[in-house]
Amino acid sequence: MRNTMLHIFRNSPLGRENLLQSAYFCKKHRGLSLKVYIPKTSLFSIDVGSDLFFLQLDASYLQYPYSAEAHVKGILQSSNVSFTFVGPNEFDVGVKPHLPGSWSIIACPRVISEQSGRIGLGHLGPKVRGLVKAAYSPVFIPSLAHKEWTSVTAFFGGSSLGALSVKMALAIARFSFVPASVHTQLNGMTKAVCEKALSDAGILAAVSSAPVTWRLYDTGELKENLYDVPHDSLVVVGAAGKNVIKELVFGSTLEAIQSALPNPLVVVGPRCKPPWEELPKSSS
Repeated sequence: MRNTMLHIFRNSPLGRENLLQSAYFCKKHRGLSLKVYIPKTSLFSIDVGSDLFFLQLDASYLQYPYSAEAHVKGILQSSNVSFTFVGPNEFDVGVKPHLPGSWSIIACPRVISEQSGRIGLGHLGPKVRGLVKAAYSPVFIPSLAHKEWTSVTAFFGGSSLGALSVKMALAIARFSFVPASVHTQLNGMTKAVCEKALSDAGILAAVSSAPVTWRLYDTGELKENLYDVPHDSLVVVGAAGKNVIKELVFGSTLEAIQSALPNPLVVVGPRCKPPWEELPKSSS
């Protein structure tokens, strides 16, 4: 299912906020349709490229099943977003259900396998880290409460994954008709090194010219300079460098960003492929 966002619905006030943000993302990113899955079991698998990834949900995803579909329809009825419900393949008894599909982006809260009361800034659940590591599509992590975003901010530290994050941010900004900015914490690097990496990725000209703003910081710490990220910006960031698991768990740029910023995030993992070129350009 190309040009689609997968959203796994949690029937709770927090789940409502998450769904509102997925709908808003699809509305801003024209051409992206929303596929909503209301889980019936806590464990199931989804396609991530050529592999399967097993998701273990907490009990809050399964509560009040009699009202879940009505709640989804009520939330989305005025959003003007194309959405459909999706369900798993029916397997034999004893085999865990599988949700097939090729997703352009997967919506996922910060924590999916622990009680929602424990969700907060500074904590990215282990299943979410695993999904980011495994998926061939980016992962959208909503903020705790729905808030419209009016710009896109990418973080670039010189890596190829950072360059892919910038590409995705520029594409989202283009389809959403909002300005984009790129933040680079030099940390001993030079601007020339960063320019070469962007040039190799074919995006140096785009980053260096209006309407994109490229902010380079050669002083201060990353967390200090995060104050310059607009409060109403969608943030795009790469998830890993040389050591995927270590960087996702301990002190990585991703952890620093997601623990300090309340903004919604698009996280680009090490296996991620650029999907945005598949989306049709809007004439509106």
